[in-house]
Amino acid sequence: MFEGFSPATIDFLWGIRFNNNREWFQAHKAEYEQHLYRPMLALAEAVKSRFSLEGTIVKPSRIYRDVRYASTPYKEWLWFVIREDQQFWSEHPSLYFQIEPEGGSLGFIIYSPPAHLMETHRKRMLEKPDEFRAIAEKALRDGQFTDRSIRYKRIKEGGTPEMQSWYQLKNCFWEEQLPVGDALFDPELPEHLVRAFTRLAPVFEYFRTLEQM
Repeated sequence: MFEGFSPATIDFLWGIRFNNNREWFQAHKAEYEQHLYRPMLALAEAVKSRFSLEGTIVKPSRIYRDVRYASTPYKEWLWFVIREDQQFWSEHPSLYFQIEPEGGSLGFIIYSPPAHLMETHRKRMLEKPDEFRAIAEKALRDGQFTDRSIRYKRIKEGGTPEMQSWYQLKNCFWEEQLPVGDALFDPELPEHLVRAFTRLAPVFEYFRTLEQM
């Protein structure tokens, strides 16, 4: 059962940021398990039991990094994602929650989509110019999520001024931040995530549909 993160969770994350070495981690491993890893597993399970998209998995991360590709042995954050079971997650749509020293964040991301997928997105916009705009406007209209997407600087041919903001997408990233405090420590955090993911499900399904074209 998820009982909430706590100030001890944040203390551990700050600790690993400034002491990213095996000796410090081994001395504080029990804190990692109690205040960070087990709560993250419980949160992912609580969300999974209340929210699902057909064909997806809920995948929590571990704190250990692959030292072949990283300069430090541990991550300074922990997350879980809802996505299809794909090898390269960054190329596919995901819903996520992450916690780090500065607080939490959640949202939708397709971090590094293949160029051909975004070309399919542009073709879809030309065929159905109001479809993606309606999805984006509904999700972003009250400011809960901030659009942090990257856009091509060079104007892509074919789009109209009305659709340009979404026509120029290089990736798609909509985020809500939860600062350190009551919302992050609330045992009802799973309900907040379920409401957010339900709201973001249309953009997830939109890009998943494009992948199948």
